[in-house]
Amino acid sequence: MAITHETKVVELAKLIPYENNPNIHPTEQIEALSDSIECYGQYYPILVDENMRILCGHGKKLALERLGCTEGEVKILKGLTEKQKLKIILEDNKIQSMSYVNFNKIEEIIKEIGDTDIIGFSTEYLDTIINENVKDNMGVDFSKPIEHKSNENQIKDIPQERQDEQDEERNDFEDGMQMARIMICPHCGKEIVL
Repeated sequence: MAITHETKVVELAKLIPYENNPNIHPTEQIEALSDSIECYGQYYPILVDENMRILCGHGKKLALERLGCTEGEVKILKGLTEKQKLKIILEDNKIQSMSYVNFNKIEEIIKEIGDTDIIGFSTEYLDTIINENVKDNMGVDFSKPIEHKSNENQIKDIPQERQDEQDEERNDFEDGMQMARIMICPHCGKEIVL
């Protein structure tokens, strides 16, 4: 049977979350998704099967609901086997996590934009890049990925509840999966999600 796609707007209440969704959607992510949807609209549909079970887009559904939306755009994938549905759930996230961030390009784009209100980035981080505070650039070489080192001072600055939450999230990930990296800015003390 051929796999077909159909895009349409449906009631969010009709969408069924996948019961074993491997992704954890922290509040910060849902807030950022909500801000993005509010600013630009829903430019990616939620992927569902013919039974309206969500394959990809659980966080997007939560963000739309947070905004008070009752409908959302979905792409219905018809003709998938149960095995193919499970593969899509895993592969969509894994393929996205296989990319690497070119921190020099990030800096170039931030400087070109020149604003400190880019969704997902702290104002302090953007201000540091835009104003080229190289001398006091938080001690971070943005051209290289962050290496997590045990630093008692940084760990003490993170509330125990947040540390426990991060530990629990880390434990929920399968081997080989990568979660977003979080660092504490030594300059301002805020969390930066990479």
